[in-house]
Amino acid sequence: MRGVFHAGATSTMRLRTLLALTSTFGILTATAEEPRSYQLDPFAQATAGFTGCPTAQPPVLTEQEMRTTAHQRVERGTSCCLAGTCECGGAYKRDPEINERVVAAIRGDTRFRNTSVWVTTTRKFVTLQGCVRSAAQGKALQRLVKDQRDVAIVWNETTVGVKPPAKKP
Repeated sequence: MRGVFHAGATSTMRLRTLLALTSTFGILTATAEEPRSYQLDPFAQATAGFTGCPTAQPPVLTEQEMRTTAHQRVERGTSCCLAGTCECGGAYKRDPEINERVVAAIRGDTRFRNTSVWVTTTRKFVTLQGCVRSAAQGKALQRLVKDQRDVAIVWNETTVGVKPPAKKP
């Protein structure tokens, strides 16, 4: 009789332990699944003189994307350091100061006061987003940014005029 009682008590304890662990795991999972976003690259608005220009959004990543990207960046930084093609410490090390320098140059140039431009820098590659008044102004903006120290490539994603909102299907 004692063996039967002991087995029953053990089963009850196992069941309670399993329920407690399941409950705890559910709480941890719910907490871990809360959506979070990460911004790895410097992003700033340089000008705000074009009324109606849609606001550019900073590049954000999910946690999984952030982990994958961070791993790739470490590999890239180590490889370029060993090859002598970038400063040791990472290919992305100077991005914040490059971004600040580009933003300051755009703000300081009166040719662009009537634009709305956002700047993102990734591995010395500068992306320009926003609105300019003419194609010539967009090209002048791109040249100004390309002439800044340490800028390797400029991706000019600005639009001439205000881009109309996308139509709903």
